[in-house]
Amino acid sequence: MGKAKKGTLKSLPSNWQEDMWRTASTPEWKASRPKLQRALAILWLLGCRPAEIALGITIGWANGTLAFEVKGAKLVDAGGRTRGQPTRQVVFSRDSVGAAENPAFIFLADLVQSEGSNEGGIYKLVVTHHADYLYNCIIALGKATYPAKRTRISPYVFRNQFASDLKADPDISLEDAAKLMGHLSDYSIGKYGHAVHGRKSGKGRVKPTAVRATRQVKHSPKVDRLARFKAASATKRKQQPKVQ
Repeated sequence: MGKAKKGTLKSLPSNWQEDMWRTASTPEWKASRPKLQRALAILWLLGCRPAEIALGITIGWANGTLAFEVKGAKLVDAGGRTRGQPTRQVVFSRDSVGAAENPAFIFLADLVQSEGSNEGGIYKLVVTHHADYLYNCIIALGKATYPAKRTRISPYVFRNQFASDLKADPDISLEDAAKLMGHLSDYSIGKYGHAVHGRKSGKGRVKPTAVRATRQVKHSPKVDRLARFKAASATKRKQQPKVQ
């Protein structure tokens, strides 16, 4: 993932996801990459890893509720220790903040109803996309959207934007943020995004109404130490005399 993807957001406009979507919606892109839009919409709404989309994202729709089940892709680290969430469920409503204007939400709600199975009014559809091909498609889409920029937009830029939005939202707890990211620890999100690049309102994002994960999120003492450090730094800045 690295700092490069995290820092990419600085050079992008606040509506970069909308710009990417418009490019992907052109006849040329839809004809050459017919499955890209559904994966792009999932990246936008959920900030998933490409490997998670490759495993298959289950989408459900019923009574105005759009639900996703994501199978985690990073469950064991190099030392054999448990990490991540085996599965997580994320729920949005058509009444969620930002849903009515978000093209990704609208697209997936229509998609699952038109292509999914229907069991008593409950629609279900599994969306998948090859991880490496998705990565290359997003890179190409970014270049087509911003030909004059040297910025490299990968799927992980979507993940960093998702994390930034979570950090900027005062209503999202660290525990829920960890679940939404598919993390086991509430400290892990610190590696992704910055609150300054997040969107507090519904513009450009849809706010989840519920999230569940297989494993209980572990609270890290590092989070408390970081909070104390930030509070002390803020106090120190306030005490510094202003330069006239």
